[in-house]
Amino acid sequence: MLLSTHLIFDVAFAALVTLNALLLLTVFSSSIKLWPTPSNKSWQHYTFWPLFRGGLGLTLLYAILTVHWPQEGEAFSFAIGMICVVVGFGFTIYGYFNLGIENTYGADEGLVTKGLYRYSRNPQYVASILGFFGTGLAHGGMHTAILCGLAILVYLIMPYTEEPWLQRAYGDVYLAYKERTPRFL
Repeated sequence: MLLSTHLIFDVAFAALVTLNALLLLTVFSSSIKLWPTPSNKSWQHYTFWPLFRGGLGLTLLYAILTVHWPQEGEAFSFAIGMICVVVGFGFTIYGYFNLGIENTYGADEGLVTKGLYRYSRNPQYVASILGFFGTGLAHGGMHTAILCGLAILVYLIMPYTEEPWLQRAYGDVYLAYKERTPRFL
């Protein structure tokens, strides 16, 4: 690994470990609430977004910079991984438009229960999990697998940080939606 890829790995790893720790604190603590951020000028906003975008973005950058063409015996996992990448991140982008870009970034612009949100309360997270799983599978490297695993963990924890906020914001309407629609699949 080149020095720059070492640095990218280290920064992505630190960001994702920190983000996961703060998200877990949000779930299990009454004093730390990182996500959803209360406002654009809050410490949560200035903490969450750099860790989230930096950790996830650097994970993908690291995977791209360290990718190698599949060797004999790796072609099948590479192909399946790339299908997961395209489908997963494709649905993630589609979900932005389904939910609305402001709601995606934590705004309170109405509870969306149609489109992809009819089948899952968190379709963008499910799709991103598939995309990062595919990235790790297609790449095949241990360091990329570690980063992708940490990225997936972010998406597994985030719904638990959002659900109390959604329940406060939408009350019985959210509870009814929660009853009929699974958290993930």
